[in-house]
Amino acid sequence: MSTIELTLRDDHGRIIDQVKKYPMDWKSQSFHDIEGAVENFKQIALPDIEAELLEAAQNAFTEDKKKI
Repeated sequence: MSTIELTLRDDHGRIIDQVKKYPMDWKSQSFHDIEGAVENFKQIALPDIEAELLEAAQNAFTEDKKKI
């Protein structure tokens, strides 16, 4: 089984979110299995990524307001 690891970084290279691991399970190397594994990855990973980016934006906004 393969694994995809993601680290979200800002424009300055600072880590927004720690590495997350997503297993990529395809039973064989067929196109159909790989396509299914990628679709499963998108359904699992994209909500996590969106949530982390929204949280980072909210934190940046809050910090910016504290400076005023």
